[in-house]
Amino acid sequence: MGPYCNFCNQRCFTYLPEGTPQYILDAYRPGVTIIATCPGGQRFEKEKTGYCYDDIKGLAAKIGSKQ
Repeated sequence: MGPYCNFCNQRCFTYLPEGTPQYILDAYRPGVTIIATCPGGQRFEKEKTGYCYDDIKGLAAKIGSKQ
């Protein structure tokens, strides 16, 4: 299972996408492995860390396609 999101009241969290660059992982608290996928949760994370699930997923896809 997992925690309920404060923004959508569901379990919208997922693991950080595979291929997430280290500098983005470093923007999160140590030990954070899940992030929100709902619009409200993503807005909150982007304000707090500078990144959100959609940004990270897009960046990881670009990096992966270059390899």
